[in-house]
Amino acid sequence: MLTGTIKSYNPHKGWGFIECNGQDTFVNKKDLKGHCPSKGSQVKFQITQTERGAQATSVEVLAPPEEQTFFGEIKSFNPSKGYGFISCEAFPDKDIFVLKSELPGGFGPQGGHCKFKVSQEEKGPSAKDVMLLGSAGNQVQQMKAMGYGWGGKGDWGKGWGKGTWDTWGKGGYGGGYEMPWGMPMQMPIWGGKGYGKGYGW
Repeated sequence: MLTGTIKSYNPHKGWGFIECNGQDTFVNKKDLKGHCPSKGSQVKFQITQTERGAQATSVEVLAPPEEQTFFGEIKSFNPSKGYGFISCEAFPDKDIFVLKSELPGGFGPQGGHCKFKVSQEEKGPSAKDVMLLGSAGNQVQQMKAMGYGWGGKGDWGKGWGKGTWDTWGKGGYGGGYEMPWGMPMQMPIWGGKGYGKGYGW
């Protein structure tokens, strides 16, 4: 086993480079066993020669448990209860509990990829400092840019409420546009419930 330092790593793309003895070695997400290293992390690894050159395998991140960051996927999330679970290769026998307060915008799209830290609580491991990656992360950024945010009633604070075409709709529940996770932002569908203040219909 060799010992090296993460020279760079892009969690959204899932790859980076390890520096060891003046040489850079490519490292892929699939060889990290559910861990998400950051620049400067110390790692142990082996080298396999591929068609594209040397690649790190059997990578082990050398850091205390409380400092380690992991890759995961939102397995489930219940917005009304405010919690869900994350599956992670580093924890094959259990799912990681996550509160909405640890999620960007307070919501976790099922199937969304993420990185997170783990805190050992009385009832088991709990996710902290969750960051959504890829398309899930892009959706959160788009929602923030459009002024959407998590409301206290269990749904997005601004929505399409009842009213007239050119006026602001009144708050509360009302037929309107629903912006479901996983769908393009420019393609709302009719039939959802618009919570809070929004453009009227």
